[in-house]
Amino acid sequence: MPGFYTTFEAARLLGVSLPTVVNWIEARRLKAHRTPGGHRRIAREELAAFMLRHGMPVPEELSGAAPARRKVLVVAEPGPAREGTARQLAVAGYAVEQAAPGFAAGAAAARFAPDAVVLHATGPDGGETLRAFQADRELTGVPVVAVAHVDWGEPLREAGCAAAVTRPLVDGALPAAVDAALRAGGPAPLKARSGRRPRVRRADDPD
Repeated sequence: MPGFYTTFEAARLLGVSLPTVVNWIEARRLKAHRTPGGHRRIAREELAAFMLRHGMPVPEELSGAAPARRKVLVVAEPGPAREGTARQLAVAGYAVEQAAPGFAAGAAAARFAPDAVVLHATGPDGGETLRAFQADRELTGVPVVAVAHVDWGEPLREAGCAAAVTRPLVDGALPAAVDAALRAGGPAPLKARSGRRPRVRRADDPD
């Protein structure tokens, strides 16, 4: 198995044309070095990492060349905001799945088994989706990072979010928050409340 690939070999593995690979290299999107003879070579690890960053399927030939991506579930209503969030995380190297709040989020979490959840909060308490995740035994160790109004940060952390990132998203802020939450390990502890906590309907409860 080669440690380096020519631009022609890289184009074959990427499923694109040779000029496209050359353009990516010249735009510094894909790293390459030149041999003493002036030929471009792309490291196996760089090629695999590039494919992961851009959501491309990694062929068997490159299996194990780059570490497995951590998985993040983005929960928000469909639209440009959700797409933009998913794109930021994908560019940062995460494997990303998207779902709408409610039942769809619970089903996606069960299927995708995320390492972290990014929730577009609709209120300072995180809403039913956050409570459903907290009530699900399979998700109790999964940190939730909220994307929220500037005034909701502290209430959301008190509700159990590992972090809250203010809208509109600043470049790099969301991936950094997710990375910090993953390194911290697990969700933030819920702040103690007086009285009995009411039962929350889980996403997979029957109607």
